[in-house]
Amino acid sequence: MSTPTRRAASSATGVLALAVALTLVLVPAAIWPATRVSAVLTATALAVLAPLVGVRWHRPPRPGPWLAVSAMLACWLVALALATSAPTTGVVVQTVGIAVALGLFGVLFGRQRRGGPDERRRTRRETWGRRTDQLVVAAVVVLAVAQSVAAAMAPGVPWATSVAPFDLVLICLLLRFAASRADLGPSMRLLLAGGVGAAAYDCLSSADGVRLPGPQAGTGVLWTAAVCLFVAGSLHPDMRTAFTGARLSRLRSESARLLGLTPLVLVPVALWLVDDAGHLPTTAYLGAAAVVGALAIVRGAQTIRGSEQQARQDPLTGLANRRGLRIAFDDLVPPGTPDDVVVGRLAVLDVDDFKHVNDTYGHETGDRLLVAVSLRLAAAVGERGTVARSGGDEFVLLLPPDGVGVPEVIASAFRAPVVLDRGPTDRALPVRCSAGWVDLTGASELPLALADADVALYTSKGATRGAATRFATAQREEVLGQLSLGADLRRLVAGEPDAGQLVLLYQPLVALPSRVVQGCEALVRWAHPGRGLLGPDTFLPVAEELGHGADVDAWVLREACAAAQAWPDPTWTVSVNLGRSTMSDLRLADRVRRVLADTGLDPHRLHLEITEHDQLPADAGVQTLRELAAAGVGVSLDDFGAGYTSVAYLQRYPVSVLKLDRSITGPDAAGALLSGLVGLAGALGISVLAEGVETDEQCARLARLGIDAGQGSLFGRPVPSDELISTQRAGNPT
Repeated sequence: MSTPTRRAASSATGVLALAVALTLVLVPAAIWPATRVSAVLTATALAVLAPLVGVRWHRPPRPGPWLAVSAMLACWLVALALATSAPTTGVVVQTVGIAVALGLFGVLFGRQRRGGPDERRRTRRETWGRRTDQLVVAAVVVLAVAQSVAAAMAPGVPWATSVAPFDLVLICLLLRFAASRADLGPSMRLLLAGGVGAAAYDCLSSADGVRLPGPQAGTGVLWTAAVCLFVAGSLHPDMRTAFTGARLSRLRSESARLLGLTPLVLVPVALWLVDDAGHLPTTAYLGAAAVVGALAIVRGAQTIRGSEQQARQDPLTGLANRRGLRIAFDDLVPPGTPDDVVVGRLAVLDVDDFKHVNDTYGHETGDRLLVAVSLRLAAAVGERGTVARSGGDEFVLLLPPDGVGVPEVIASAFRAPVVLDRGPTDRALPVRCSAGWVDLTGASELPLALADADVALYTSKGATRGAATRFATAQREEVLGQLSLGADLRRLVAGEPDAGQLVLLYQPLVALPSRVVQGCEALVRWAHPGRGLLGPDTFLPVAEELGHGADVDAWVLREACAAAQAWPDPTWTVSVNLGRSTMSDLRLADRVRRVLADTGLDPHRLHLEITEHDQLPADAGVQTLRELAAAGVGVSLDDFGAGYTSVAYLQRYPVSVLKLDRSITGPDAAGALLSGLVGLAGALGISVLAEGVETDEQCARLARLGIDAGQGSLFGRPVPSDELISTQRAGNPT
């Protein structure tokens, strides 16, 4: 247990012990007539001082309500002291204290109305539920006012008796408030218990016809117990946050709040029982009871309806859930629809790379992103369509046949980045969704339609992300093959021998125009037991999708560094590709340093290649690569010109080698473009390597343009490390 937590627990224990001690001393003293007056006045004086001590001790951010508690109790202390000598003045002071108490009660409900996030997100159903609660309160208050007025107008009835109904209603309101709030804390609960005790004391005294009984009255025992509760609540450490909006605005469940109406429902009966003189006819109480009972039934119906609605809604986004999707599907495809009539479209959408948002920015940011995506989808679909969240980052659309198309929905919803943090430093995340969709006819069934749309979605993710693919039967075989490959990959990572093994091949990187080998790039392959030797483009995207990309990269890094340490030329570098998961790994620098230490490889011989086929978060790997570059590790920007990278990457990362993709280094490549890239790299102090060099003419042309190094079939195909070593020792070209 931490020191602050231990201190708070010790303080709470001390307050509890103090409250018990006060109660054990002062309550028995209030029972004994000889010590009753001093016990009542002492307990009340302590209750006046306790909020002031609590404010000084615990430093609450909102001390005002606590000062009001002290002022209220001070008024009641003065009123008790004047009860015998100056009763009229005492009643006036007591009335001031009651006004302060009503103001405090208004603060409790006022904080709830201004509320926090829960209050600001109220639905129409919750608003009507609150109004029904207010009508119940209004009904019992009106009945109490009517009884009080009738009692005050009756001849010979003490004035004190006419205010007794208000004390009874106040007790019920306090109980209702305590039952409806989910996070009151011990301090506020003690205050509410003290308020109930004080109101009960007032109610009993008023029922006896005495508005201001002196401290010598027998009911002083109840008053003493009530103010002891005020003392405990004022000194408890929890008093620091007792009056904050976050504590007062958090409501209990609908069922608990409905049960909390019970005290108010019983008010008409209680007022009828205490009306011995019959100031109001019995029919008035019966009518009030009927109104309150009817409102309680309406409130119950609202609660049940709200529960049914919540059962059809996703709690995070407010969209339809699976149950709501089923209802919307049945409405769109009613029974009796002809099998050959297209009645709509069903689409399954998935937020691309959502896992990396959670890993990089945290799950709270991920949830906010899902809410933003849901709002955009709902706006793009319109009122005639349905948007559901089926789980995680997956959404389902139901669209009418003449409505907006799935590609148009995606284009409209994700045209602009999603801004999550507004302020001096906005956080704008570019969001991309892939989708698969299928036509719905009278023969469509929801589970089968979802399965077909999932197949089309999988096809979108495997081809061009951010696109919408219509389902075709041929896609199913392809997707099943990918799913099977994913299952095999899981077994490979788990080390099962029948899943095959990963192997590394090495392709030389040579200087231009001398064609001297400078190093090699490590290229991973999967020797699959049934499919043969698989290239990285076949299984690495699957590995990233399944969360195993970093595991594969870690194996490649260790194996490549160990192999390079055994190469005959100690100046050769080894280049290792980093996937998206590895780039987002906050422990990457430690992992690389550990591998270098274990293998004994000089950091200057290791080059880490950033692949640009996957879009990276803005800060992924930046600090890590800067640390490694400072230690001597080289950083290469791979496949420049073929993916998502931009010139910003050259500023963001400590790039030392710019590797130009074969798409811009071929025989037909524009010389002006290559010259411009060479000039840019030279200005930044970066060397340039051309990929895809296949002919002597191409090699000579690239050398004339100032490109430093090359890689391709002209210089050697990818081979195992032992073959690379034997070729080098034989003095043959690689």
